[in-house]
Amino acid sequence: MTGNANVRSIPVIREFRGAVQLFLEEAQGSLDAIAMEMQRAFAWVEEERPHYWERQSRRAFDQVAQARSALHTCTMRTVADHRPSCIEEKQALAAAKRRLEHCQEQMKRVQKWAVKIRHEADEFRGRLSGLRRLLENDLPELLAQLDQAATALEAYADITAPPPT
Repeated sequence: MTGNANVRSIPVIREFRGAVQLFLEEAQGSLDAIAMEMQRAFAWVEEERPHYWERQSRRAFDQVAQARSALHTCTMRTVADHRPSCIEEKQALAAAKRRLEHCQEQMKRVQKWAVKIRHEADEFRGRLSGLRRLLENDLPELLAQLDQAATALEAYADITAPPPT
């Protein structure tokens, strides 16, 4: 290396080192927080939602069975040789069937989203690998270099000696 260093303030090097250290700690904390949030999202999409829609599907299936039974009971009933139209029962059965179809569709959607979220998370982790490498390798090396530079400059300038009284 040739040329002058043009260092004007050694304490600024120490301050800069402290700022880099703070950035390193905060960035690592942020990456840890992101990882935890991703785990929560995985748990929600891959575990909680499938269980929820399975329970809803079972309930909807039971409602279809109840509505079908109510319709059957209604159609078997006769009043003065006249069979009732059972419109309410038919509507309830149709609504129960729609609810069951909706629950089954939601289960399919959750399965698709589980695959998609894993894929997107893998891509995101790939993009973060450069930052992680910087935080794990490059910044600790920079901190060591800043320490060495400040120590060498202090020794050179003989700052560590007590000031004259």
